[in-house]
Amino acid sequence: MASSKNSLSVLFMALVLMAVVSELATASSITAYGGPGCAGRRVRLDGCGCSNIVFRNGYEFVYTGQTANMYNQADCQGVSNFAFNANASGSSPFGWRSVFIQC
Repeated sequence: MASSKNSLSVLFMALVLMAVVSELATASSITAYGGPGCAGRRVRLDGCGCSNIVFRNGYEFVYTGQTANMYNQADCQGVSNFAFNANASGSSPFGWRSVFIQC
């Protein structure tokens, strides 16, 4: 009987872990474009925490439950001056130099 309870506990923990990993796999993301009008080279940033933005000529933010704070300085230094909490996009140059995705 104890072995059966332990097996159920392990199975439950495994399912919880899979759900957490699945949630992290679908983190919100921002794609930054190198060319005008969201054209040219691009980079997708979807990691939890701080990422520096290399291209700044347009963006697309895809919200999947994690908000993102935008910073005008690299390495998320200073004060966040904007936060995304919904899907958004812009095809004009912007001044953000880093993003912190809350996971």
